[in-house]
Amino acid sequence: MYEQTLRNLQTLVGYRDEDSQILQRAYPVTSTWADEFVRLFYDTLFAYEPTARIFRPGERAEREITLKEWYLRVVRGEIDEDFWRWQWRVGLVHIYRKVTNDFMLGMMSLIQQAFLQKCMEAWPPEEALEVFLAFKRVTDVVSGLIAEGYMRGYQQAMKEFLGFRTELLERLLAMESRSLVQRLEKLTMSTAGD
Repeated sequence: MYEQTLRNLQTLVGYRDEDSQILQRAYPVTSTWADEFVRLFYDTLFAYEPTARIFRPGERAEREITLKEWYLRVVRGEIDEDFWRWQWRVGLVHIYRKVTNDFMLGMMSLIQQAFLQKCMEAWPPEEALEVFLAFKRVTDVVSGLIAEGYMRGYQQAMKEFLGFRTELLERLLAMESRSLVQRLEKLTMSTAGD
């Protein structure tokens, strides 16, 4: 499950081993941005009530250390099997921490945008684009692994808790999602006539 998801994401976003080398070359510059990005990340989360309530009192300092370690590992180009598995596990952690994928994807986009801005300030356009795209491909795979780890973990937990066979759970989810789509289509059509 994890391995195929990783292959799919790497192929579809165009990730290549060269991305690690590009990030390694840029590390002397990009590493200096770590504290700024960590501050931006957690200032944003704590300023928005729905994401602020995820955290326990006093937890921010601990989370900042973890995010800084993650960022520095990415920009050092230390992208290996252990790194990818870590991202999958983050998706599982997000289930019980109630970090939904909209929160995760929004914050990843914020960091990607900030990274692009800093790249444009640091290098000529062609080099800035090369560094940014390497970072983007890595972090797009990260986002996909976290989101898929979340979804697969959620399904696995439901299957084990409720005692459903995989096929039955998938059939039930497909039936219910079709029903939801039909309801949304009716709602869309009724509001389109207004």
